[in-house]
Formats: sequence, C-alpha cells, structure tokens
Amino acid sequence: MFKKRIIPILILMLPSYAFAQNLSLLDYRGEWGGHIGTTSYFGQVGAGVNNFRSNFGIFYRKNLTQQFTLSMNYEYIPLGADDLLSSNKEIIDRGFQFYRTFHEISFGMEYFFYENHPYSFHKVKYNPYVGIGMGYILNLPKDENNFKKYFYDYIKLADQFIPIATIPIHVGVQYNYSQNLRFFGEIDYRFTSSDVIDHFGNEEVEKTLRANYTPANIGNDQFVSFKLGISKLIVYRY
Repeated sequence: MFKKRIIPILILMLPSYAFAQNLSLLDYRGEWGGHIGTTSYFGQVGAGVNNFRSNFGIFYRKNLTQQFTLSMNYEYIPLGADDLLSSNKEIIDRGFQFYRTFHEISFGMEYFFYENHPYSFHKVKYNPYVGIGMGYILNLPKDENNFKKYFYDYIKLADQFIPIATIPIHVGVQYNYSQNLRFFGEIDYRFTSSDVIDHFGNEEVEKTLRANYTPANIGNDQFVSFKLGISKLIVYRY
C-alpha cells in the first residue's frame, strides 16, 4: 500500500525537482564589457571651452549583492585644450596649447536601483545606477605643448610618471536586453590630485608668464566623460 501511494507522489515532484536542478546549474560569475565615448578637460588652458576627445575603455564587474557591485576598469583618456578657441581675448593672446594621452586603471563600486543579475531582465528593462571609485592615470605616450620646455628628455619622462590620482563619480542607466546582454549610457566626472595635467600651474611656467598673465586659482584639474557601452554577463552552466 505504501509503495502504491509514494510512487505517484514522486512522479508529481519530479518536474519541480528538475526545474530546481536547472536553476542551480546557472552560476553567475560577473560581467565584462566595453564602451566608447568622449572626454573633455576642465582647467586653465582654453578656459571656458569644452575640448572633447574620443576615448574608450573596458571593465570587469562582480556582484557583491544583488544591487551593489565591485568593478575593475581600464580607460584610454586623451586630454587637450587650445587657448585660440576661447572667447577671452587675454587667453587668446596667450595662445597656449597642450595634448596628453593618459591610461587609467581604477576600482569602483556601483549601486543599482533594481536587482542586477541574470534573471533581472524579466522584471525591469531600465536599471539606473550610481558609482564612485579610485584610480590612477599614467601619461603615455603623447605629451605635447607649446609653452613648457625640457632641457633633458629624462626630465620630461619623469614628469610623465608623476602619480596622478583620480576619483571617478558616475551615473548611468543600464538597459537589460536579455539574460546575458546589457547596454548602457554613463556620465563620469573625475576629480584629480593634480593642478598640472595641462602643465599650467608649474612654477617655472608661472614665473615666465607672471608679468603678462596671472593664473586663476581654480583648484586641481578635472575632466568629464560621456560613454555608450555593452556588457555580457558571465554565466556558467554545470
């Protein structure tokens, strides 16, 4: 009698058990992606003018919880400006120009307003997020300007390796296209530890110019990035 009763129960439970097993086979390991965009510097050269340059980057992101994530990022960041584009006659007459290419490595943390995992695309299509991080930018290979002169190449090389810390603050919206695929748009604003990303603020440059131009005290240099990107969730099936 017992066997006759237990067999139908096992048959009824089998589909649920198989479904649960299927879910357990999905192992979420993180997310990787890339982006393209544009970046603009805010400093004393070409003051008041947006100097946009194309940039790109890649990243890896891992969930700490269903809404908090930790990310590791690389970004190529070209920064430049030209006094001749300014509307200020005094700055135009000065005629400074600079162009430098930077490579940034940073770590960040993001907070998603909704759950961010392989099944979240069933619940919500648009997922806003905010984040903050800490990074370091290295100036290679381009370092060009028309106002700072180097007597020796090794001095210029040492200048390029001066540590410049960055604090990226970003806000974005992620579109959950499918279980594994995401699209996003993002705005990053970076505060830096340097007032000489443009080389203006350097003591010898200021001494040369002080008779004709007094640098404005506007603090450390900053820059902003606008990005469009795509990412893919890393999901293993066992």
